[in-house]
Amino acid sequence: MTVTQLRVGDVPADQVFSFEVTIGNPISLIPVGGGVPSTIAVNMNRLELSHTAGKMQALSVMSLKPGSYAAADITIQNPSLTYAKTLLTPTLVTLIDRVNGTDQTVRINFNPPLTVGNGPVVLNLDINLPAALVSDGAGNIRGINFTESSFTFGVQPIGFQGRQQDNDGEFEDETGKVIEVSSSGFVLQTGQSGSHLPFVIDSTTALPSGLHLADLLGRIVQIEGFTRSDGTLFAQQVEALGNQNASQAEGTITVVGSFNVPTLLEFAAQDGTGSSFTSTQIGQDFLVDISSLPVAAFATDYGDCDMSALATPATNFPFDSTHLKAGQRIEIVTQSGVTASQPIIPIQARLQQQAIGGTVANFTALPGGSSSFDLLLPADSYLTLLSKETSIHVLTQPKTDYRGADVGNGSVIRVRGPLFWTGTQFNMVARRITQ
Repeated sequence: MTVTQLRVGDVPADQVFSFEVTIGNPISLIPVGGGVPSTIAVNMNRLELSHTAGKMQALSVMSLKPGSYAAADITIQNPSLTYAKTLLTPTLVTLIDRVNGTDQTVRINFNPPLTVGNGPVVLNLDINLPAALVSDGAGNIRGINFTESSFTFGVQPIGFQGRQQDNDGEFEDETGKVIEVSSSGFVLQTGQSGSHLPFVIDSTTALPSGLHLADLLGRIVQIEGFTRSDGTLFAQQVEALGNQNASQAEGTITVVGSFNVPTLLEFAAQDGTGSSFTSTQIGQDFLVDISSLPVAAFATDYGDCDMSALATPATNFPFDSTHLKAGQRIEIVTQSGVTASQPIIPIQARLQQQAIGGTVANFTALPGGSSSFDLLLPADSYLTLLSKETSIHVLTQPKTDYRGADVGNGSVIRVRGPLFWTGTQFNMVARRITQ
């Protein structure tokens, strides 16, 4: 049997900022020539996939029978999406609408066959949302219909340590709750994905200051790590975000200054974990009150970005209570619970990476292996519709993962990274660029 990681990601649609599905158990792989299918067990889950655009999210680690597979059967349950649209009459206004779909089982035929060898691998499942949307002539989304073209499976061997990416073993800004602790590591439950990821540690692992391994049980933590050549998951760095009573939620800001209160945000939840967050809250709208949040409680998750080549980060990349804009993706940690009936009072706010698509303009090469360009947004981009901004200024850095994308004036690309609001424009640091 081959040690296999199952990871899932999303090719986003410009209008959609929340896309939720449940993957039915199991996924079946059909061998070439027929025979007994190999099954991939998935735990109970509720996945929001738009926030994983440009990043493959680990769902499970399992044993899979080596061989060549001709097809896969996958069941999608309760698909639902939230998108922004423009209403032209009686006056120009941006609305947020929601569309639900029906359960479907789809067979995906592989050409060439999907081959799993004897060495540890990552099995990547990419869901192509634009290929599943049913729209009318005015661009309004009317339904969801998954077909074979809505899914892409791929197999990658475990990457070399220090050079791994999201599709071959890297763990970057992996957030979840520690549900088991042993003498050699812990099990991380990540949000509402149903994933239970077993990480090992050693003497080189950086644990939170003042905490021992046993102290992590029940805490919300963030992991930086990689996959070893034998398929085991290794945690290089562990950061504690909240104690055993905390909850964590992440999602997209839809309104800054709700009810004319500058420090009150409206927030569409994309994922979360902890004592008071459940799968039913994915896709729900919440109020967040940041009025009592100190400056030190704001942080940015850059992941594996090299910021040394980017000048004046305090000016170009601010993140605090006065530099927030609709369309940004954030994570909040709270000790006061997560309910729709009252504003969430966070103890931390963290700017998260997100993926934005557009057309490259004004490309300029910069010293130190970096570059800059403007990304012109489509007219129906949720970021444009929520923020009223039509472009973002992108800075690449020496560790930007280009993934084969052609970055030149006129290129249509997708950029993933933290998105900052300076007060006059959006700036983004490119962690990854895809075509």
